[in-house]
Amino acid sequence: MKPVHCLERVEMADGILLLQGWVAVPGMADMAGAELQLRGRQPDGQPWCIPIAINRERPDVVAALKLPASAQRCGFFYYGPMPQGRALELGLSWPQGESCLHTWAQEEPRSATHERDARWRHWAYLLRRAAGLVRGGQWRALAQRARRHLGTAWSERKARLRSLPAADLRMDCLIIDHDLGGGANQYRRNWASQAMERGENVALLTFSVVSLRYVVYHLQPGGTQQVMRSMTWSQVLPWLEQARPAHIFFNNAVSFPHALALAQGLAAYKTRQPKTCYLSFAVHDYFAVCPSQHLMNAAGQYCDLPSPQVCESCMARSQQAMLPLYRHHGLPAWRQAWGSLLLVADKVLVFDESAQRILQRAHPQIADSLQWELRPHTVPALPATDISRLQQWKSLKTGRSGRIGVVGAIESDVKGISRVHALVEAIASSGKPYQVVAIGQLSPKPIDRSRFVETGPYAAKDLTRLIIENDIDVFFFASIGPETFSYVLHELERYQLPIAAFDLGAQSTFLDRYPWGVRLDLADDAQTILAKIEPHLQKP
Repeated sequence: MKPVHCLERVEMADGILLLQGWVAVPGMADMAGAELQLRGRQPDGQPWCIPIAINRERPDVVAALKLPASAQRCGFFYYGPMPQGRALELGLSWPQGESCLHTWAQEEPRSATHERDARWRHWAYLLRRAAGLVRGGQWRALAQRARRHLGTAWSERKARLRSLPAADLRMDCLIIDHDLGGGANQYRRNWASQAMERGENVALLTFSVVSLRYVVYHLQPGGTQQVMRSMTWSQVLPWLEQARPAHIFFNNAVSFPHALALAQGLAAYKTRQPKTCYLSFAVHDYFAVCPSQHLMNAAGQYCDLPSPQVCESCMARSQQAMLPLYRHHGLPAWRQAWGSLLLVADKVLVFDESAQRILQRAHPQIADSLQWELRPHTVPALPATDISRLQQWKSLKTGRSGRIGVVGAIESDVKGISRVHALVEAIASSGKPYQVVAIGQLSPKPIDRSRFVETGPYAAKDLTRLIIENDIDVFFFASIGPETFSYVLHELERYQLPIAAFDLGAQSTFLDRYPWGVRLDLADDAQTILAKIEPHLQKP
């Protein structure tokens, strides 16, 4: 059997390579036994080989090809430094054979026509992905990607027609942040809005995975933004010297291919400008500790900061997050660079005490010299109407429904997708009348749907209604990585219902003070987790 595949995107720019697509072998229930390799040659003729993990969920492909649900992890994504020389082929091997999926001819000099064709490939890729998401019924994912990627692509197209010199803008604050979505981006937007309300001019430096270029936006009230500059890495630090921002707010740099050089450049810049530039550093994850920013090891488990020797071995083989983009630096160089940046920061902003403790463990030599500031996020109180509905619901409850609530978008290993699947399977195999209710969205869905219900994406104002309508007894917060703060846990705290969570990171801080907490251990299997939750499901 020959594999079926699609190499959806190939981008090479500024020493960075991006590959994205999917591959399936007819007759194979999943791709666990297959290996994908990018092969090439160095300038001296020596071969090189990069293994590429086949581990991305692609329900759109499963739906289009009518593959078994177990084949959903057929997607691949490689984003990392391009070895010297050139790529020759993308090959696949599996237990029954080998196949060449794609070959590259000798690279031609880049021309205006080449650049135009590359831009059209960006748009064609985005449209193909949108069509696939529509076929797979992934409307939430479609909306998220449309807002992020299509908006970025259109802005960058306009940037090629006009870029503003740095001197044209009095830059009160420069925010450095990725453009991947999520809580860090939301925090950045709120922070920028508050700065603009104070009358400050605010700019954003980010990296576009659409074009593999660094982009600077001038942020404006109402969420609009104007492109100031689109740059290669070699232009970024000289631009910073010219812009001379009064305040640099470092929010996040995950996905920046030159993140280490950026940390070094910012530390050097701050050292030269100790009085004229204020530098603040927000800890939304543990990127300053390890390129695997959620501290997941090669096996997909929380590492708990082992010895440097264990870390080096893990980095050499791990495919977690975007670690392949950074593994060539080595852990000592990584921590030294980020430690230097933390040391010169005027403020290191943490949202939970646990994040400070983890950074102190990773950077013991400088921990006592850092300027820490603890600033937990705030969660609005329930409206009076919600409180009234909640009290009425609880007073009328005559028994327990046996329903376990899982809240939010659970779409990755670190967010606990496999733990939710295992819990559904444990309930089904036990024959007990319990049910997992996802208030939000799981991707992929559990194979056994007999004990699983999903409400779909929801607005924050609807959370109380959904909890009541689904008659939730207990919540399961499934994240297996140490959160730096959990907005979801603090939202659920308002309902005073039992919450089961793993004993690590900000989850542990929450459990220490929450009287209805159910403490789980990462070593607990699904049956043990069910046993710990079960007293809150059974009738008193």
